[in-house]
Amino acid sequence: MSGDCKLEQFQNKEYIRLETVKRNGQIVPTPVWFVVEDGTLFVRSYANSGKVKRMRNDPHVRTAPSDAVGKPHGATIEGTAIRANGDVEIKISQLLYRKYGLMKMSFDLWGAIKQLDWAVFAIQI
Repeated sequence: MSGDCKLEQFQNKEYIRLETVKRNGQIVPTPVWFVVEDGTLFVRSYANSGKVKRMRNDPHVRTAPSDAVGKPHGATIEGTAIRANGDVEIKISQLLYRKYGLMKMSFDLWGAIKQLDWAVFAIQI
């Protein structure tokens, strides 16, 4: 099955369950916002968050459409998380704003107040 076919299940969904792996092998599921652009799934989080640290240490991830608490609502698929930068980060931030509006603005404001950096990851299926 091609990557585009696998990504069809994410259409019109607000959350994905992102499963990352700790150094001890424990799987950590986290519900996150996402966008799909050019056949790639993108997520954004604070650069010092646990999930970002885990993706840097082990880029192998699993994901599925989910609800806000991370209960899966579709097939789990495997992928590789690769840190995006530059213009891609800006583009993904704009797409997330279009999708999540004021909710995203509130997270961005909180991050600015706390002086936190962001990280964008492309999840290649």
